[in-house]
Amino acid sequence: MILTREKKEIWSSFEKMSFRFLFLYFSLYVLSIFTSSLWEPVINWIGTFVFNIDYDFSSNGRGSGDTTYAYLMLFLFLCFSILGNIIWSFLDRKRKSYNQLQYGLLVGLRFILIFFMFTYGIVKIFHLQMPALSNSDLISTFGNKSPMGLAWDFMGFSKTYSVFAGLAEVTAGILLISRRTQTYGAIATIVVMLNVFMMNLCFDIPVKIFSFHLMLMGILILMADFKRFFGVVVLNKNINNYTIYPQQNKEDRKIILISKTVLFLVTTVFFILTSYPRYKKRYLNSKSPLYGIWQVTKFQKNRQNTFTESSLKERWNYITIDQNKYATIKTLDDKLLPYKFTVDTVNNNIFFGKFREKKLDTLTYQKNDSMLFIKGVFKNDTLNIQLKFKSPEDFLLKSRGFHWVNEYPLNR
Repeated sequence: MILTREKKEIWSSFEKMSFRFLFLYFSLYVLSIFTSSLWEPVINWIGTFVFNIDYDFSSNGRGSGDTTYAYLMLFLFLCFSILGNIIWSFLDRKRKSYNQLQYGLLVGLRFILIFFMFTYGIVKIFHLQMPALSNSDLISTFGNKSPMGLAWDFMGFSKTYSVFAGLAEVTAGILLISRRTQTYGAIATIVVMLNVFMMNLCFDIPVKIFSFHLMLMGILILMADFKRFFGVVVLNKNINNYTIYPQQNKEDRKIILISKTVLFLVTTVFFILTSYPRYKKRYLNSKSPLYGIWQVTKFQKNRQNTFTESSLKERWNYITIDQNKYATIKTLDDKLLPYKFTVDTVNNNIFFGKFREKKLDTLTYQKNDSMLFIKGVFKNDTLNIQLKFKSPEDFLLKSRGFHWVNEYPLNR
């Protein structure tokens, strides 16, 4: 076996070379998670002179982990691991085994997996990674959604499913904490991350490299106990006990247990404390006085009610207000335009403008039951707009609800 939890005094040449490669590659990859930008001079040189890339690329993917820079970094790590393996094998050719270093690698991989299983799991439990559908999501056109946006809406629609997915990731992390349950944790991690990786592949979510490597880490941890796993699960055989490296005395186990407990509690509290303010802001804080979906029933610009076909983009169809200080306008040509939108309820004013503008235009409004009237000058144009409140329950997606009994499928 390439990796094993069993203490072996003498490793074969294949086992030693395989371990050296895996140790180098995953050490470099984990290091790059926190030091990605430091590799930029080398990566830029490789991209320009080795692969003849003639477009700009950098370590800043603005949320994407599948950039040109990321793939070039994997190529660099692969080369370093192969070259380092050759040099290491020559310099350390007399060593019989790497039991201690292998143990350190497995502990390190478990720590990384635990951290990210908790990171992504808890934000899903708080329904933050793929948040609940917004008002602007309800009026957006299905065909104009990106595959990633579709996946986000799919996950965001059901808080229960988001919590379930988060609990699965957190459970995998918890099982990885103890040596007794690390194999179960590895299996859970592989299952969870395989689903995430396939979702990233099928919905063009740019975290494919990262999710694939988390799954690989789970596979490595499972490989360390593969002899027993394969014998029991596949062959249905009784596997003899073997000595697990390292053997710990009672005092060592006590110290490790206390350390793990403290680290688990600190980590859990940290993630909850950092997630709750975001949860409160999105779901618990008071909403804008004009919160909701407003459908335009009358739109007059510079006292004109009619529009040519080429000017449809200027005619508003909906205004959706989800959070304080933000609104989205949907035009008749199905474009969604984000704006700053602050409401002054004392003077019945709306401060309105694009995101990058510091000075906002001031409009006046009147709200009467389910009707909203907005007047004023915006971008040197006089606007007179009449809007009607549209309830989210008017959308089948929000009103359908859950049914234990379905005589017929409602598939629209």
